[in-house]
Amino acid sequence: MKKNILLLSFIPFAFLLAHSQTKIIDMHVHSYTDKDFGEREPASDYYGNKGSKNAEEHRAATFAVLKKWNVVKAMVSGNPESVENWVAKDSSHRVIKGILMFASTDHGMDSAKLEQMIKEKKIEVFGEIAPYYGGTTLSDSCWQPYLRVCEKYDIPVAVHTGGGDPGGTYSWSPKARLKLGDPYLIEDVLVKYPKLRIYLMHAGAEEWHEHALRLMAYYPQLYTDIAVMLWVEPNTQRTIKDFLRNAKEAGYLNRVMFGSDQMIWPYAIEKSIRFLNSLTFLTKQDKEDIFFNNAAQFLRIKK
Repeated sequence: MKKNILLLSFIPFAFLLAHSQTKIIDMHVHSYTDKDFGEREPASDYYGNKGSKNAEEHRAATFAVLKKWNVVKAMVSGNPESVENWVAKDSSHRVIKGILMFASTDHGMDSAKLEQMIKEKKIEVFGEIAPYYGGTTLSDSCWQPYLRVCEKYDIPVAVHTGGGDPGGTYSWSPKARLKLGDPYLIEDVLVKYPKLRIYLMHAGAEEWHEHALRLMAYYPQLYTDIAVMLWVEPNTQRTIKDFLRNAKEAGYLNRVMFGSDQMIWPYAIEKSIRFLNSLTFLTKQDKEDIFFNNAAQFLRIKK
């Protein structure tokens, strides 16, 4: 008996945690095709970790970590081809089909095409929609035809809030401006489409997390994810702790959903889970709600 107890004490804590983890819904995962990677050296994250080298390596690594951590559903956005590629290889039916758009004309989209894709069940969530990168906001006129379609078919909308990668305005997103990431700029959408299921991505990030919380207070239908904030760098981790403490104290934690925003670094899913689990001011029930229950409620998934 003593020998068995001694052996058990050497089982890595990470193994126990991974295999006792509650079910998880990741509301913010990205897919890619090889053209998204190009021939350049994979980018490094804040900590110096290189990203995936190609689309298949990225997909396989992401699927592996989803399985390891019992992520039963993942809202996956990318170009339509990449999402379809993931669905074709998703034998566990984890993928919730999204679409990544920075401008209202990306992928040759218009409202008629969106409606057809919804009818064909190729889009289940309209997002990640990131007008910030294209120099607009979700309240601008160019996005209204899409929102009307989403309201008609009860399709959830996922909208980017907060800023972007440092220096992005000088390179791939020249129209991006920090002020466009303010969650308050979607308020007209909340007023105009009160029945629309919508969630903020990144909870307003470092810049606007108090605005995200205030919107949630004023508009009880509004949810948020906490993606990227859990792992990308120490400042976001500091900020998301403040947001979660405030959301808990204010009584809005039941509309906060887990997300990773793993981008080209699949390990970020595990890092996000570990960081959320490390927060001692959250109870076990708080964490279970964030990891699964709140998203199941938002998506109307039977528990």
